[in-house]
Amino acid sequence: MNNTINKETYILDDSIAFELMDLLKAKARHFIKLNAYVYRLFDGETVVTFTTLEHEIQVEKISGGVA
Repeated sequence: MNNTINKETYILDDSIAFELMDLLKAKARHFIKLNAYVYRLFDGETVVTFTTLEHEIQVEKISGGVA
């Protein structure tokens, strides 16, 4: 049995990132504001972290599973 972890990172315009965050919040089990710049969503299988940069937002998706 192999555990696999997939990590993807994107840099998005802030308006697009906030639209994505709103869509994902509807499916998330947990929505956590870590500080003024970092938000994290968790749906049971995937963690998505939104980090505010100077003019964009970094979106990092980490999903794991058993292969």
